[in-house]
Order: sequence, then structure tokens, then C-alpha cells
Amino acid sequence: MNTFQTRITAMTALCLLIFFSAAVADEVKPDDIVGIWLIEEDGEAVEKVEIYRCEGKYCGKIVWLKAQEGTDVPVTDEKNKSEDLRDRPLLGLEVMRDYEFDGESTWREGEFYAYRKGKTVSPKLTLIDENHLKIQIKILFLKKSFEWKRVSEP
Repeated sequence: MNTFQTRITAMTALCLLIFFSAAVADEVKPDDIVGIWLIEEDGEAVEKVEIYRCEGKYCGKIVWLKAQEGTDVPVTDEKNKSEDLRDRPLLGLEVMRDYEFDGESTWREGEFYAYRKGKTVSPKLTLIDENHLKIQIKILFLKKSFEWKRVSEP
């Protein structure tokens, strides 16, 4: 092998090493979803949900509500289909449960309680990057997506 071929081989090996190192560094891990996520509507913060591990899966609860800020009257689950649950406070309510990591960048198979509608849905949760989570709801042939942003405190 001449000097030129040796250099090309070394450069190719270096490029492959850099490529595979970057791919491993960007690998999403199951607990990467854990943390506090900000939900906005029309560019305004409306609530924060803390996602945490629960019995080997992932769950989430409401840890802050804009509507609750500055008042002693708790915001309740008034649109719940079950009359018995309409008086329960939303703050601290578990709204996500049983999500499983798919080994890529998505959590699936869980349930999400959409209290604004009083319905339970099963959106797919995809980590876009370490600070952005895509929530994608599919109902029949329609898809709707939202983006949550990671925050550092409740």
C-alpha cells in the first residue's frame, strides 16, 4: 500500500469513528423523558407536568396550573364524565400513566387524561431533543401534535 492509500484508509477509519461516536452520543435513553415539562397555549404557559418513573413505566402529574396561581380555590376536574370525580383538584392529578419506551425515541401504549375535554387518549410521546417533547394524538384519520418544553423547576 502506498502512502496515499494509507492516508485515505486512515481518514476513512477516522470519519467512521466520528460518525458512530456521534450516533451513540445522541442515543435516547428511557429516562430521558423524566422531568418537568411546560405546556403552552397560544404562546402562554398554562401548566407544567412532571414525568417520572412508576413501576417500570412512565407516568405524569400536574405540578403547576396558571389558573391556580394567586388563588386559594383549587381548579377542579369539572369536565370529568364521572360526576363523583368533578370536585377533585387538578393540581397533583396523575394525567399520564403506563407509558413504555420503544427503544428509539418514543414512549407509547400509555394513557393520557385530557382534563380540558374530560377524555382519556393515548398519544405517542417523542423526544425531539433533550428539551422538546412532541405529543401526537391520532383519532381515526386525524392527527394533532403539541410540543412541550422542558423546564428546570416546578
